[in-house]
Amino acid sequence: MNKIKISVKNAHKIVIVLGIIFILLAAFHEDIWFDESYSVAIANHSFSEIWTITGNDVHPPLYYWMLHIVELIFGSNVIIYRLFSVLAIAILGIMGYTHIRKDFGEKIGILFSFLTFFLPVMSTYSQEVRMYSWACLFVTIIAIYGYRMYKLIKENKGKEKDAKWKKIQLKNLIIFGIFSICCCYTHYYSLVTAFVVNLALLIYLIKNRKECENVLRNFIILGIIQVALYIPWLFYLVGQMQHVGGGFWITLGLSTAVEVPSFQFRRQLDTVFSFNAQTIVALVASILMYIYIAFRIYKAKKSKEEMMPGILALALYLIIILLMLIMSIIQPILFSRYLLVLTGLYIFFLAYFMAKENRKIITAIICLVILILGTISNIENININYDESNMKQIEYLRENIQKDDIIVYSNIGNGGVIAAFFPENKQYFYNGAHWDVEEAYKAYGPGMETIYSYEDILKDYHGRIWLIDSENMGLYNEFPKDGISVIEGPMRFDTKYQNYIYNIMLLEKE
Repeated sequence: MNKIKISVKNAHKIVIVLGIIFILLAAFHEDIWFDESYSVAIANHSFSEIWTITGNDVHPPLYYWMLHIVELIFGSNVIIYRLFSVLAIAILGIMGYTHIRKDFGEKIGILFSFLTFFLPVMSTYSQEVRMYSWACLFVTIIAIYGYRMYKLIKENKGKEKDAKWKKIQLKNLIIFGIFSICCCYTHYYSLVTAFVVNLALLIYLIKNRKECENVLRNFIILGIIQVALYIPWLFYLVGQMQHVGGGFWITLGLSTAVEVPSFQFRRQLDTVFSFNAQTIVALVASILMYIYIAFRIYKAKKSKEEMMPGILALALYLIIILLMLIMSIIQPILFSRYLLVLTGLYIFFLAYFMAKENRKIITAIICLVILILGTISNIENININYDESNMKQIEYLRENIQKDDIIVYSNIGNGGVIAAFFPENKQYFYNGAHWDVEEAYKAYGPGMETIYSYEDILKDYHGRIWLIDSENMGLYNEFPKDGISVIEGPMRFDTKYQNYIYNIMLLEKE
């Protein structure tokens, strides 16, 4: 009986198809949490409004502009927004075939695609209605094209006057430049990465200027263009740095020390850090992988095996984390979830070192473990994302809310979700802690306003009021009672998606 043989290229294509299906399995749901609600809400604003509003938040505007284009084409649709995030990771996995395979060989290429789709973290964060997946793609692209420029100069010194050489290098430079500025306007981790890669290339070009004088000139021009394009955002960057510096949620501690090295092996970052089974498995798996990588580098040194591309990717990944750690001494900005931005680099150096393993059984075991952990992660995603509890609070409000009803909440976590789903109803976020968020939360406007006193709502209002409270019922306990009667509630809704809790009450003011 003839055995069916599949070429490495065809196997690679199968991995990509199965991988895309894999990360899509848990993506067809409307559930959102606060961060995602911000994206959904701001996507409804104009390009100029997005620029101004996000300037008062903690992220650059490019992703929100991209999401706004999606909204203009398809309308406001959470599932479409989620698939838009998946698209970036799908492209990243395909680049394992179109770019990594071409530059580094079939084995590295197929491992790159495999890891892109099946690392435990990818099935979760590839679907987030946030900018992380696109920033990850942009960072990987500048790393690829930055390395192509470096390699072309290193291996073809003296060919600068060759027309074909100049054309290829100019193409690399243009693509590198476009995605560098995309990095700068997508996330600040990708901004720092773009800066480090640009600086490293500039130093290398200056050092080898005799062999690449024209490339150096073009690169300097590109740098000037990038700076000029970024100058309009510098004012907002300074303000955002001050805002995060006084941050009320990013902190350094034990959770940072555990989650930073183990991020890629985690399904989800917990709201409250604990040493649960997921934490322990992720930490052990990640430590073992770093030990394995160190061993591969040591063995390569003894055998003089070429490991430079993998070492460069590893060095860049660690340098960015180190820079964020150093800056966090002054302002806390090292946050585990942001490491998805750098995960393309992580995937590459992991694939590169695994591909240098001569013992196929070792590579097979690593892939099998990752596949098992990724599958367990995705099964949990499916169970959580499609749980019937997740949209009960939205369904309840849709069935009972009236056009002229107002909505009040003091917890912006679940309140932001309600704001995204009911933009047509007038809403008020009671900012009792006086956070400096009023301008940033205009993303939820014009329907939602930030207030600091209940009198701002109740003075001249008569009618129905929906209170969206959290578990402790703090809002209702402090809400004025004179002239106000309870019509219904509290109705409690516990959701599995991000474990949000809603206590909903309907009041009426005479």
